[in-house]
Amino acid sequence: MHIRQAEIDDAEELARLLNSIIAEGGKTAIDTPLSGPEFAEWFITGSHCISCLLADTDEGILGFQALERFHADLPNDMADIATFVTVSARGLGLGRSLSHATAAIAEGTGVQRIRAVIQRSNEDAIRYYRSVGFHDDTANRTSSSVALIRPTGLGVTLRMSSPSDFPSRLRDD
Repeated sequence: MHIRQAEIDDAEELARLLNSIIAEGGKTAIDTPLSGPEFAEWFITGSHCISCLLADTDEGILGFQALERFHADLPNDMADIATFVTVSARGLGLGRSLSHATAAIAEGTGVQRIRAVIQRSNEDAIRYYRSVGFHDDTANRTSSSVALIRPTGLGVTLRMSSPSDFPSRLRDD
């Protein structure tokens, strides 16, 4: 498995991945499928985009994590995060690996805090973000969403630190 920055050429495949998650229902606030060009604007090339990391193997892209300042309500030292992982790769540590890399990028760009806004019904996502150091931001909760925040400098240790630590179906060997 490789983690790298998404590029324009990845937009179509990433849009398909996101659209499959939208079709699952209850996993994202995005409710309309995106085309490749729309995906690129939302997550890769838009002026609000800071980073869009993806995890891929020889079989294709398994997930991605975006860091952006999409919402005008964010203080200058904060950015929003969004994580999307295929059904087949959930629970394998991929999100944890992406979050470690995203936090390093955030720190390098002056972002001191990362916010995740999650549908209240998406308990798996809430559990995931808490497992990588996010805590409740009670001031920004709504009846339909939970806001979680983490500082970028947590130094969260990866459970899987080398390619040989990844499950065999995620390795490129």
